[in-house]
Amino acid sequence: MPSWSEIKEKVEANDNVLTVPMTDLKDAVGKDKLGVHVRSEISKTLAGMGLGHIPQELPKNQNEYARLYKRGTAAGELIETVLSPGESNDRKLREQFADNGVNYAEIIEQIRDLVAE
Repeated sequence: MPSWSEIKEKVEANDNVLTVPMTDLKDAVGKDKLGVHVRSEISKTLAGMGLGHIPQELPKNQNEYARLYKRGTAAGELIETVLSPGESNDRKLREQFADNGVNYAEIIEQIRDLVAE
């Protein structure tokens, strides 16, 4: 059973982005089921450690996965910018990925597809 500190260390050791099974998060919080209050507690605990997650509403099935990321990092800022529609964030994305040879539009679309899963 992973502890919260072990989960955070794994995220940081994987360049601040890591997909984990919900069972790991359930075990870390010490609960048997992933009810609405348990998932809310998990979200709050992660936020308190400086970690965000997608999907934004954690799955209730322990066999599903959540992607954790460290807020304030390049990866975290990209994920949060993509997840927060609006003119300001559209501008940030255009500026960050303007004509530099990499097809970031495709990467962003892949991130959106993953979030939708």
